[in-house]
Amino acid sequence: MAISKFIGVESEHVKRKLEQFAQELKKRGFRVTVQRLTVAAIVLSKIKDHPSFMEILEEARKQVPGVSASTVYNTLQLLEKLGLITSFSVHGETHYDQPHKHVNIVCLDTNRIYDLENGDDVIGVLEKKGLSVRNVVVYANCGEKASGPG
Repeated sequence: MAISKFIGVESEHVKRKLEQFAQELKKRGFRVTVQRLTVAAIVLSKIKDHPSFMEILEEARKQVPGVSASTVYNTLQLLEKLGLITSFSVHGETHYDQPHKHVNIVCLDTNRIYDLENGDDVIGVLEKKGLSVRNVVVYANCGEKASGPG
């Protein structure tokens, strides 16, 4: 199946992830559908922006009118189960992210979410305390005087 042409994805990384997802769907007895591939393409293409469930649902409905919230939710759950994405909650809203361990900063001034580059020190300190770190979320004010989250 020519997934990249089917979805219109340009990133080679996203194309590989979509192929992997399609193979896993087949292997597990799921159908490879337009809806599932569209949701996967959206979340994988926007993963660095930490899209929320509602953002993904809105974009999916633009691309595939009538796609249900349950289809989007179930597809996101499957992507997470397969280790292609991870999720975390900010202010009661689920956001999706890359599946590797890292630190996210939530700016309380703008509600934007950033990845902290070189956050390995923070994770290392927590792991030395015996914690099994999946993701670290830091809430901070990122006003004009802050040098930025990166």
